[in-house]
Amino acid sequence: MRAYYETSRLRGPSWRNNDSMEEMTGLVTSNPDLVYNALSFATATLGIAFVYFLVSRNRIAPAYRSAVTMSAMICGIAAYHYWRMFTNFAEGTWNEGYRYADWLLTVPLLVAELVVVSGVSKAVAKKVTPRLIVGALLMIATGYPGEVAAHGSTERTVWGAISGLFMLYVLYELFAGEVGKALKSQAGEVGKKLNNVRYLLLFTWGIYPIFYILGDEKSWLAKQIGLSVEEAATVIQVGYSASDVLAKAAYGLVIMSIALARSESEGYRAA
Repeated sequence: MRAYYETSRLRGPSWRNNDSMEEMTGLVTSNPDLVYNALSFATATLGIAFVYFLVSRNRIAPAYRSAVTMSAMICGIAAYHYWRMFTNFAEGTWNEGYRYADWLLTVPLLVAELVVVSGVSKAVAKKVTPRLIVGALLMIATGYPGEVAAHGSTERTVWGAISGLFMLYVLYELFAGEVGKALKSQAGEVGKKLNNVRYLLLFTWGIYPIFYILGDEKSWLAKQIGLSVEEAATVIQVGYSASDVLAKAAYGLVIMSIALARSESEGYRAA
């Protein structure tokens, strides 16, 4: 288990509005209010994004509508799991599995929706999409054992590295593979937006490993900054929450703008 999961006199509901303290297993952080607010903000933002994408589907041509549907699914799934994490943390308990269950379901959809609006042929999409989905699934599945491993352990480093290799494979496909070539070949407004969404994906995915490392107070980077175990817990939870909002809600908005631009360029007008 992580070093900052403790059975102790924790700040669950009691650190907010209750004088009594209970023995329970939870997440010990240096700034409970900041983590509480980050989880609350992510829950609300992803929930709002889910509704927005759902009601905006008819603005998109049928050929690209599935991309916006996937954005709604991504934000809906994430909002549910963030609600679970938020309520757990408020009650003084914690289950890291909720975050990885969210990622296991949503990350494959993130790459699949990019393929839908990328402009690749149906034949290429059928060939590339399964590879991207498998790569994304393996990235998350191999990251979880490292996330829950003891801090400073070889196990945490090895699983993190394996997960990173799968992430690099997915990014390679999106930048240098057939999808990447299709994205770079697009011109005009659509081409500019496709380039933007690709770099947004690179940025958001790139900062997850940084927070993974900072979340281990025994890592070289955390030691250089001087993070305590409680501060590391705060950094990783707030960092992951902010990254998820960018990688799901903000990314979905760019995907929708691409789908809308393609729809309009092909003469589609919503009824």
